[in-house]
Amino acid sequence: MCRFIAYKGAEVTLNDIVISPTNSLVEQSKDAKKRKKPLNGDGFGLSWYPTHDDPFPARFVSIEPAWSNQNLQQIASKVRSQCFFAHVRDASVGMPVSQANCHPFNFQKYTFMHNGRLDQFVKFRRSILNQLSNKAFDLVKGNTDSECIFALFLDTIEFADNLTTDDIKHALYLVIKKIIDIRVATEANTNAFINLAVSDGTSLVATRYATDRNSQPASLFYGVGALELTSEKDFSLHGANTNKTAIISSEPLTEEDTDWVKVERNHSVVVDKDNNVYSERVPVDYQT
Repeated sequence: MCRFIAYKGAEVTLNDIVISPTNSLVEQSKDAKKRKKPLNGDGFGLSWYPTHDDPFPARFVSIEPAWSNQNLQQIASKVRSQCFFAHVRDASVGMPVSQANCHPFNFQKYTFMHNGRLDQFVKFRRSILNQLSNKAFDLVKGNTDSECIFALFLDTIEFADNLTTDDIKHALYLVIKKIIDIRVATEANTNAFINLAVSDGTSLVATRYATDRNSQPASLFYGVGALELTSEKDFSLHGANTNKTAIISSEPLTEEDTDWVKVERNHSVVVDKDNNVYSERVPVDYQT
């Protein structure tokens, strides 16, 4: 399974969060600490919201491993943003390594990524595609379960671009319910790992979810506070009521344990437009 970072807060270079820390996403691409298979070398991607007056995010993806791509180093050291996603991929068995399958995925204001897999996807892929509107169907360029989930999300919000944080949160919960219902209808009874993240550049919602009651979802952590960049590798997050930064990550990025909170099983992390952060249970019952 993949590793990802979702960031919203103080303006920084992508390098400060994605590359510099002790357990950066680049480090996780070659030696992840919170999963059995440490390698995530089947491509990577960045999506960031510009600091100038442009609501649509940029996207850069590659099928190369993150640890060896010189363009990633250059872009991350120069681009500054207050909201961005980063992802390193471990392709599911049978899934091609291609740019079309690299996360994050974008449509207009929205950025989306997935860490996990929908087991037995071939069994119900057509069922998901059949539910999509023509507009959503035409957006699917690759063949991953993740991109189908994003298309399902866009249909769920009816492609609206003026949603509140609660709107986005409830839509993401409804997408999880739709996935479970489709899996039940097609007798796909094994586990589905559904760690999702979505943002419109203003709000950010991520989930840590698994459908099998006997399995743990993929790891997910978050940190919140006043961001302090240092001359060392690691940044710090200091508790504060203002100037908050929120970082959601598959693994803690720094060695300071007190900066990171583990997201509970089948819970979400929600960041609103003012960077207020809370975690809550995803109100969708698992079925297996």
